[in-house]
Amino acid sequence: MRQTTSRRAERAKPTASTHSRAGAVFTELLFETFRLYSRINATGDIVSAGTGLTSARWRVLGSVLPMSKSVAQVARERGLTRQSVQQIANSLVRDGFAKFEDNDRHKSSKLLTPTERGRKVVLALNERSIAWMNRIAASVPLADLKTTLEVMAKLRGQLEDDKPV
Repeated sequence: MRQTTSRRAERAKPTASTHSRAGAVFTELLFETFRLYSRINATGDIVSAGTGLTSARWRVLGSVLPMSKSVAQVARERGLTRQSVQQIANSLVRDGFAKFEDNDRHKSSKLLTPTERGRKVVLALNERSIAWMNRIAASVPLADLKTTLEVMAKLRGQLEDDKPV
């Protein structure tokens, strides 16, 4: 009998090629996060349709709305690559939604700042999205939303500190 219990324990123990129970749930969480992120992007594109912005452009421009930032600062804040933010920033400048300004703290790293047109569009989109956000948030208890936020922040911190295999 003892030997059977020991064998079961060995099978339940995670190895390099099997997930622990928590690891399996975390994997499902990752996939669900990807699906959620895709849905958020698609909805953001719908909300921003006709404004000249996409979800990605809206996020980058929204990031510099309260204060001008370098491309690297926006990338860190939004969890994006500097190169992808640079491409978006260049397109925002080209289309008149933003401009680059000199950065007194770093001569070779200009600051991205919204133009008046960009500011108006982002503020209008932010206002337009409030009812949608409230409607989606109302489908989940507030305590669950807070717990989810805490868990996601904890996992993000762990990923920032952890080194992959």
